[in-house]
Amino acid sequence: MNIYSRIGTIEGMLYSLFAFLITFSISSCTSDLAKNSRDEAALIPPKESDLVCITDTTWRDNSYTVYADAKLNNKYHTVYLHVKDKSGNPINDKTLDFYPEMSMGRMKHGGPYEHPLALGNGWYRSPMVFIMADIPQMGIGWQLHTIRSHEGKKDTLAIKIPVTAAASMRTMSSGTRDDSRVFISCLLPDNVKHGKHQIQFLMNKMDGHHFPVLDNYVIKIRTNMPSMGHGSSSNIAAESIGRGYYEGTVNFSMAGSWEVLIELWKDGKKANQDDIKYRVQVI
Repeated sequence: MNIYSRIGTIEGMLYSLFAFLITFSISSCTSDLAKNSRDEAALIPPKESDLVCITDTTWRDNSYTVYADAKLNNKYHTVYLHVKDKSGNPINDKTLDFYPEMSMGRMKHGGPYEHPLALGNGWYRSPMVFIMADIPQMGIGWQLHTIRSHEGKKDTLAIKIPVTAAASMRTMSSGTRDDSRVFISCLLPDNVKHGKHQIQFLMNKMDGHHFPVLDNYVIKIRTNMPSMGHGSSSNIAAESIGRGYYEGTVNFSMAGSWEVLIELWKDGKKANQDDIKYRVQVI
């Protein structure tokens, strides 16, 4: 346990076309990923058995249990918090908020995240990115700072959460022409089947302790299979779908070890100053 989305006349045809375009635009801008993040229809408590328990603690006679989609690594995760009172009843608190923070002794920094959504039955959910792993012997490491109102005051509970190094890097950083240093998280799994896949990214700017999202880029995609000396065709650049998320298509034409190489483009010009590469095992 630890403490931290009039037919028959010219006018009618135009009206129908406009309605279609609006519907198409809305449906095109909502991916499974974006829905998982903010869609009201998805506001249902998760199945505990589908999650990994990260840690738990007790504070003011209430229990706080942190869960995630997987063991925490330095990458994009969906993090859950389950809060119950001393009798085991769920606590649904509209004021509850939480955010990640990395403490390295005298130096602290945050990471990209969205304010949590209340799912009901004491559950809260937030996507977040841990931009680095814990460093042994250098401060406390990552904590989930949970904020609640108590007797007219806001209290913060810091819950220690272990974050280890990912086997395959999924969050990379690069200097840019206009936005200083940015972080680009690839949400593709480490292992995928050969063929075409939807590929998604989350892009954030580093602005001191904050990480605002960036939606005004195009992420160009290229693949490479080092052992065979070739790439693949039919890759489609990832474009913004809102809230910092980008979506495109990547094609792995055969099984083996692949690389996904990306370039950040803004206003028709390449913007990234560092190489950005993700490794993928294709089966």
